[in-house]
Amino acid sequence: MSNSIFDVTMVELPSNLPILPFSGIFLFPETKVNLRIYEMRYIRLVFNALASSRMIGMVQPTEQDMSMKVPALYKTGCAGRISGFTESDDTLLITLTGISRFNIVKEMDHSGIYRDAAIDFSPFTEDFNLDDFKFNKKELFAKVDFYAYSNKIDLTSDMLRQMPQEQILMTLAMLLPFTAAEKQALLECEKLQKFYETLLLLLDMNSKERIN
Repeated sequence: MSNSIFDVTMVELPSNLPILPFSGIFLFPETKVNLRIYEMRYIRLVFNALASSRMIGMVQPTEQDMSMKVPALYKTGCAGRISGFTESDDTLLITLTGISRFNIVKEMDHSGIYRDAAIDFSPFTEDFNLDDFKFNKKELFAKVDFYAYSNKIDLTSDMLRQMPQEQILMTLAMLLPFTAAEKQALLECEKLQKFYETLLLLLDMNSKERIN
């Protein structure tokens, strides 16, 4: 991870997290997402997180239909630290900085005002040493550029090329307009090598489909 005084170490990770089941909003390690929180149950969630670990789990519902009171969740999500917080009328504006992915071990009783779960970070220990993973940047950006060209996306890779290497893969996973299922597949790749290979595969698949 980046060398910051705000970095969270493995020993500081909580064993339980409050869960935000926001459909279509993904968080990856070393990325940031801005959220507008206006439902009272999630406002309370944020305040409780601020009073404890400052961490929240972002997990996708398995179904896009959010009319269900308690939608089923995918097993794998990503923990984020509340790194920005602003009150605006009856709304909270927060920024989450991605820390590490996790698996849900057991969800707590749904009788509470919001959902929380016992979680396990151990399958994703490599998320805390992203800079140790080396990959072929030339190969990656050649595929990114072709993907952008074939999909007519205005994506300039120059900015990405200048990022610290540990941020590149996760930033691409966050920014590229892959489907929710494709992004979830990336989230679930426990090893960074598998993450990298899956990212390349998705770039190839989505490029060829549009070209042919």
